[in-house]
Amino acid sequence: MEIFHIFVLGSLSLLLCNYLLNLAVFRFPLLGSPATPLPKISVLIPARNEEPRIRPCLGTLADSHYPDLEILVLDDHSSDGTADLVLHRSKGDARIRLLRGKDLPPNWTGKAWACHQLAQAAQGDYLVFVDADTRFSDITLRHAVTLAIQNQADLLSLWPYLEAKSWSEHLVIPFVHLFLLLFLPHWMGGPSSFLGAANGQFLLFRREVYEKIGGHRAVAGHLVEDIALARLVRASGFRVLNRDGTNPGHAIAFIRCRMYDNFRDLWQGFTKNLYPAFDGHWPAFVFFQLFQAVVFLGPFLLLPFFPQDPILWIEIAVLLSLRLAMAHRFRQSWRGALLHPLGQGLVLAIAVNSCLQTLRRRLPWRGRFYAHHS
Repeated sequence: MEIFHIFVLGSLSLLLCNYLLNLAVFRFPLLGSPATPLPKISVLIPARNEEPRIRPCLGTLADSHYPDLEILVLDDHSSDGTADLVLHRSKGDARIRLLRGKDLPPNWTGKAWACHQLAQAAQGDYLVFVDADTRFSDITLRHAVTLAIQNQADLLSLWPYLEAKSWSEHLVIPFVHLFLLLFLPHWMGGPSSFLGAANGQFLLFRREVYEKIGGHRAVAGHLVEDIALARLVRASGFRVLNRDGTNPGHAIAFIRCRMYDNFRDLWQGFTKNLYPAFDGHWPAFVFFQLFQAVVFLGPFLLLPFFPQDPILWIEIAVLLSLRLAMAHRFRQSWRGALLHPLGQGLVLAIAVNSCLQTLRRRLPWRGRFYAHHS
């Protein structure tokens, strides 16, 4: 038990230090004097069966206080009313334009192909790739572009307030921020491409850099194309910034999103992403899952067998305190934090499923099946 305690407490101490250092650089400051003149930007939205979600996305984008803006939506062979809704909206707003997606070529994922077509049609100096289920404040685009210009960022990614309604969302969704801020040293910067990260819900590219790295064509077969792009940008010597879009302490988030509507979509969505996010580095994937099992779940599993061990109680208190602090910081439910062992167990189960489905080369998403290409 002594070795276990040394490992767990030492790991938690390092992770806590990394989290605090990351928080110092992760915030998205309100900038008093936006860059003028602001460059033309193209907001690019790939959409496949997004009828219930794309209306508020387009509505909040149309309300943006941004002077030179075009909004392109590519309908990727939707079977619902997505295209009709966008077309109707475009008739009342000349900034909105509907594109019809071409057939998916071999060795491309659906989203990468849709984004590639959008980029080819875009006219902006900056390209902003967003998901159809995102919503924005009226100042988000203006301040994001200003932040990118002032910090000479070639890729700026905003991490949204992640809404959760079902029990499975409350258990699993908070792990997005947990993994992002506990394990990746954003405060260090540096050229390491493996540590690169970005969120496909909001990717703001300087167009020149996007084209230099090869755009989405360079990550055509990647299921987690946002992380692949961030790694490629860093490996090419350009600058990536990740910033907080939750806008803590204020009523309105800069960007908000409900990732999944039900448990089935949540299970499939994270199954599609977890193993491919490691880009074929299976030893790193296995180590990461074992690390979580030992550090984040081990103290809870051992407690029934060693209830008199005070160090186990300390470890559990540290874990729950960290989860509650993160829940407060990122507008998450305290219930999900207190049910941490259940959430961690579910995340590990999804990770195992992700690995198995990848080995079977049958990763399902939006009516298509993909084989992971690293």
